[in-house]
Amino acid sequence: MMDDSDAQPNLLPALAGVVRGTSILFWCLPIAMVVSIMSTLSNWTDAAWPMGMLLPPAAFGMLWVGLWLLGSFQPQERVWQAALGQAKLFGLFTLGLSPFLHWRHRAPDELYFIDAVGLLALAFALYLMALNKTLARLAAMLPDETLRVESQLFSRMNRVLLAITSIGIGVVYLKTRIDEPPELLLRFVDKTGQYRPWLFMAFVLIPVSMTMSLLWKTKESILASVFTPRQ
Repeated sequence: MMDDSDAQPNLLPALAGVVRGTSILFWCLPIAMVVSIMSTLSNWTDAAWPMGMLLPPAAFGMLWVGLWLLGSFQPQERVWQAALGQAKLFGLFTLGLSPFLHWRHRAPDELYFIDAVGLLALAFALYLMALNKTLARLAAMLPDETLRVESQLFSRMNRVLLAITSIGIGVVYLKTRIDEPPELLLRFVDKTGQYRPWLFMAFVLIPVSMTMSLLWKTKESILASVFTPRQ
């Protein structure tokens, strides 16, 4: 077993990577969402060519970089590394699909681009679920008991909301691909469409905001544990 004098030089750079990674994730999560929504609803990707096409991959690429920076912390913990690897995998999916936001706007009737953007929405929801699981695993290895309790509670809540979001994305996709969808499915989609802004706030914005809160609290907990002198 490594004593404190040997572990400290290796631990501090790893913790610095976690701080940088959580900071990148905190700022890039809302940026990726805003860029994705603007790419879908407006023509700014054409007006800002070529930056309009490059911004979505850049935003989702930074989300993957943030996860990559977390990897140097406790590499021997298999459960933690497995959760982090799952989040990285979904991060690569979102990065690979992000350019289709631009092409979907350029060719709105192209079925291939429509499917790619729908798959991106599903992959992003799964990415957020994996990220919340990763944050819960990370908090379990930190000395802050309050952070551990909050991470377990809010990450579980976020994953439930995001699971419902993923199911909703799948239902909408089925409705558009079935030649004669069941009457119950049509009524469900039409009814939920009337409350789309409220559903977006409840099942997307709230999990994203709580995820950002966990990221910020994790970073602050690490900084406090490093720079607060022991009594």
